[in-house]
Amino acid sequence: MNDLFGNDFNSIFKLIPDFFQRIHEEKSDNHVRCFFHGTTGSFYGRLFPDDYIHFFHSSYSLHWLSQAPKSSTDTDEPLNKGNVYITCTSLPSIREAYFSQFAKNFELFLKSRSEELKSDGIMVLTFIGRDETHKIDNPAEVIGMVLNDMVQEVSDEGLLEEKKLDFFDLPVYGVTAEEVRQVIEEEGSFVIQTLRTFNIGWDANLHEDVDDSILDSKMKGEFVAKSMRAVFEPLLSVEFGKDTTDELFKRFEKKVSLLFEFQTLEYTNVSLSMAKVS
Repeated sequence: MNDLFGNDFNSIFKLIPDFFQRIHEEKSDNHVRCFFHGTTGSFYGRLFPDDYIHFFHSSYSLHWLSQAPKSSTDTDEPLNKGNVYITCTSLPSIREAYFSQFAKNFELFLKSRSEELKSDGIMVLTFIGRDETHKIDNPAEVIGMVLNDMVQEVSDEGLLEEKKLDFFDLPVYGVTAEEVRQVIEEEGSFVIQTLRTFNIGWDANLHEDVDDSILDSKMKGEFVAKSMRAVFEPLLSVEFGKDTTDELFKRFEKKVSLLFEFQTLEYTNVSLSMAKVS
């Protein structure tokens, strides 16, 4: 398990005894060979010794960038004015800046993992991706919509400064399958075995716990808002303050609930397996 230095592994580690117990009960075996190791540090760099690992698996992590993209020009103008992420109306220069940052990070990830893998090593990755045919592909787009609404509505009261929104971009990128293929082939350490995309609803996990017959758009909006707040609140609170963040997610919940009434909201997932080049 890998995470940044400042994050707390304790919550994960506290789940391990119950996991072991369940495995032993299912296998009826007290000698299941399953071990856990926590490694701190960014995965955009080395984590393990050379020729050390047989298999890497990363799920829903590599859409996080090491930093938000920067403009390629020496200008004081914001890269992504009025938004915090890519939208269907974003200029090509914004998409290029996001992809450039992703490619830089992903190349380093591939190089680092190839050095740590054994000669027959395998890697399986799943990204939150992007399908450019979707009108809204990621909750980050809706966060930007709500922040923009707040700027327009409350600028006189000073609740949210327009400049703060203009110069803040989320360090995430939903990659397309072809962009993944492009970076892997150009970096050269791996050969792709399988590469596919599939869709999952923003509210997919809610369906596991609640009877579909009683689900409505309000329940879905509340679930997505809580999920996204858990993910993005630390970043947003630092930039915009706690009061603004509270108001943001109240509005976000209402906006998502309304969207659910008129369209299907799904994540595009990119999943692939690849082998280290001998």
